[in-house]
Amino acid sequence: MFSLPTKFIGSTLSNNIIPTGIALKGCNLLINSKYSSLSPTSSYQLQTSPLQNGLSIKNKNGMMNNYHLKKNSIRFYADSTEKKEKVKSDLRIQIIPAGPLSVNCCIINDEKSKEALIVDPGGDFEILKNVIEKNKLELKSILLTHAHFDHVGAVGQLKKHFNCKIYLHEEDMYLWKNQIEQCGFFNLPYKREEELPDKPDVFLKEDDQIMLNGKSIAKVIHTPGHSKGSVSFYFPKEKVCIVGDTLFKESVGRSDLWGGDGTVLRTAIRDKIYPLGDDTCIIPGHGPITNVAYEKVENFNVF
Repeated sequence: MFSLPTKFIGSTLSNNIIPTGIALKGCNLLINSKYSSLSPTSSYQLQTSPLQNGLSIKNKNGMMNNYHLKKNSIRFYADSTEKKEKVKSDLRIQIIPAGPLSVNCCIINDEKSKEALIVDPGGDFEILKNVIEKNKLELKSILLTHAHFDHVGAVGQLKKHFNCKIYLHEEDMYLWKNQIEQCGFFNLPYKREEELPDKPDVFLKEDDQIMLNGKSIAKVIHTPGHSKGSVSFYFPKEKVCIVGDTLFKESVGRSDLWGGDGTVLRTAIRDKIYPLGDDTCIIPGHGPITNVAYEKVENFNVF
């Protein structure tokens, strides 16, 4: 279980400061707005400000804009207002909406070695390939939060092109094998060029360590409910959790699809994601990022 937080994050909450809970504390988070609807002119919740600890978002000209949330559009809470030491991270996380349902595909690389992994490449293989190659990254792994068709669209092509390993929880093999059925259910065409290999290279399990450049950067958390084998990837140094379709801003994932269970889903959120800490940044499978503090108070789908 969890206790509701009671205090605002940060010493003040004004238009000149971003609440600590949404900042990524030295982790370089990039949201590629070229392929999304998020832009300086279209977002009513974001405004520019010269922040040190804000969200860095690439605009259409390739320049970096800093953003923070308006005071009247979001509330943040935490257990205390104590200052925490900033941690420098060598990881760079880039979010690229990919595929027919705009999955938040994450390309994560070590800035020193250029080794990289990709999470939930939902489609748009050429775009993802170009981002990887233009940044001169060495793609080592494809990590999947689950095997719904919209999260695996570019997996087969990335595997062939970069000869990297695919990681998936074994309990989602039933989804891995029924891609045609899934596409048909959503009245979308199944693309033969996106055909998956017979099976992943590695089956994930609870508490597995995700390695990059010879060191552990994240751990696997089994968070079933949206699907039987849904997992989240928690980066403890960066305080970031990639949760797939388990949790969204002010919402939760569907549990009426193959292998879904609403009770199991909410239990996973309460018992495994919320305890990661109020200042943990949540990157969901679709839509805007959020954090644990906000969801504890504002997400009425978790009870």
